[in-house]
Amino acid sequence: MSSNLRVLVVDDHAINRLVLAEVFAHLGCTVATAQDGLEALAASSVEHFDLICLDRHMPGLGGDDVVHCLAHDQFVLAWSTDQSDVPNRFNGTLAKPVTIAAAEGAILGAIAWQDTVARRAAVLSQLAAA
Repeated sequence: MSSNLRVLVVDDHAINRLVLAEVFAHLGCTVATAQDGLEALAASSVEHFDLICLDRHMPGLGGDDVVHCLAHDQFVLAWSTDQSDVPNRFNGTLAKPVTIAAAEGAILGAIAWQDTVARRAAVLSQLAAA
């Protein structure tokens, strides 16, 4: 699978960041990383990401906190071993340890989300012009 998606991988454990970043890079994505929630918010405020994978449990701002600070049209997956009580704001989950198939599914989900957001914007634009 080849994609041109921009992916932000956020995890406080360096090896976890490295593994997921390598998986997405192998699948053709451009990958940036952040080691905590504050870095994730800073990165997403200056750069657009098609997909953000947030570790739910990090020191300081965890993914469950960060997700509520992101734009509502941002595609965000909870990346965690803890799949229970995932806040509704997440668009889905990506389990640890990650598999190639799961990462491919995340990419397909992000692409579908982009299409939905683009269609919604086109409809709103038409309504505004009417």
